[in-house]
Amino acid sequence: MKQPRTHSQQSVQPTFAIGRSVKKLLLITNRLPVSAEDPASPFVLDFIKALKEAGVETSVYTSHIGEVSSDLGFPVHRFDWSETRCTLSELPLMNWSSWQKIKRHFVSGKESLLKHLETNSYDHILALWALPSGWFAQQAFQKTGIPYSVWCLGSDINVWAKRPIAGRMVRDALADATALFADGDELSEKVKRIADRECQFLPSLRQFNYRMLPMPREKFFLYLGRIEKSKGVFDLVRAFALLKQDIWDYRLLYIGEGSATAKLKKEIERLKVRGKVHLLGRAPVEEVINYLQRTRALVIPTHSDSIPLVFGEALQTATPMVVTNVGDLGTLVRDNKLGFVVQKKSIAALNDALVRSMMSDIDITQSAQRLLDRFSPQVAVKTFLEAVNAPVE
Repeated sequence: MKQPRTHSQQSVQPTFAIGRSVKKLLLITNRLPVSAEDPASPFVLDFIKALKEAGVETSVYTSHIGEVSSDLGFPVHRFDWSETRCTLSELPLMNWSSWQKIKRHFVSGKESLLKHLETNSYDHILALWALPSGWFAQQAFQKTGIPYSVWCLGSDINVWAKRPIAGRMVRDALADATALFADGDELSEKVKRIADRECQFLPSLRQFNYRMLPMPREKFFLYLGRIEKSKGVFDLVRAFALLKQDIWDYRLLYIGEGSATAKLKKEIERLKVRGKVHLLGRAPVEEVINYLQRTRALVIPTHSDSIPLVFGEALQTATPMVVTNVGDLGTLVRDNKLGFVVQKKSIAALNDALVRSMMSDIDITQSAQRLLDRFSPQVAVKTFLEAVNAPVE
């Protein structure tokens, strides 16, 4: 058996049987895509599919948000917490009612999980995000002894781990886990510093299951993702508005939704670029692929992400990128010659990169394929199973 190990938070390392093979897994997630077209955490479906291919029977435990498609192909167990329109992280924290909902989320999530485990058995639990999923898994471990692992995905470490009460809950969840994972090398290092233990890179990728036909690049730039200030959407439209009139035949397209949509529309009006900048809202996967194949470059102007999901999507369509130098993003693009890297929040630098992208005939096909071999869901599942099934000294 694994020997107990004491961390700075006085938590005890879990014990489990040597060589115990994970055949039945409970995956706890803050957000489950309600269908294959849902853009929220779409990599979850591909990861579960790869688990099935590896012989692992997977069930999902999540909060009640939206109506889940009946053809997902795996059992989904949901708990109610008085909110069905948004996730925990989307609640406005300035409102007192939001804090009441957060409390109900944690109480209801824990109680419903423990009740579910009274009649359902699992070899292992995998929590996506250290909070709240990791905390739920830790509470279940303390009650039932079912070992669990945590897959850190950004906001849990970059935001919640820095707050007093939430930070303690994150550290406790990390301390008791069998294995720790993160979807970026830089994020892995942050987890290591917080938990004082190893954390492995585990990629998160939405896999496009469509045949890619060669298409010529057209005169437009593409933003794909949530419409939020922290994603750099205002930096991008301001940089685009600086383009000179002689190259003004380019367009800028935004695909996605978010809380900053109304403000972005006003900014487009203020900059007088309404005829050149278009907000397309959500789009079906097949349409997203079409835009990615035709765009001159995918622009990822984010302020804080490690490896955004859209990075992996651009790799699959061999789409050149213009990205900010944050997390692992800048290093990956620079080292693999996938496009142009700029300082975050620099409108002038972003404008310059857009111009350079117009003049470039970069082909990233070979570099993209090499990276995809590292980022695939099958590789992620192999890494996960090797970690949790490994003999313990």
